[in-house]
Amino acid sequence: MNSENFTQEDEANLRESLKRCSPETIEKAVEFRKTHNPELVGPVVIGIITRFVEPDKREMLKNAPDTIIMTDDLGLDSLTMVEIVLAVEDAIGMGIDNDEIQQLRTLGDIKEFIRRKITA
Repeated sequence: MNSENFTQEDEANLRESLKRCSPETIEKAVEFRKTHNPELVGPVVIGIITRFVEPDKREMLKNAPDTIIMTDDLGLDSLTMVEIVLAVEDAIGMGIDNDEIQQLRTLGDIKEFIRRKITA
């Protein structure tokens, strides 16, 4: 991943794909794509997940422990998980295989998986 390859058009496309996320999430995703700072991964992932969970579950994501189980604790179904993964792929600029998705059950699994992918 080379930040020099992240063009203004890429930024506009990223902003469009994340338009239903909070402005803070969008800005952190843009910053990540420009700097590849791994510290931004957690906030971007949480911001994307927040966009997809029911409003009554969003409070759980503030200072959320990594042990939160996406399906059980947040009530996310497999289709929503795929949507989240697609949004995360857009945000971080890399693909995630279907086999890899099936291994991701908790918030911590997701954050650690993405950290490993971006530092590989």
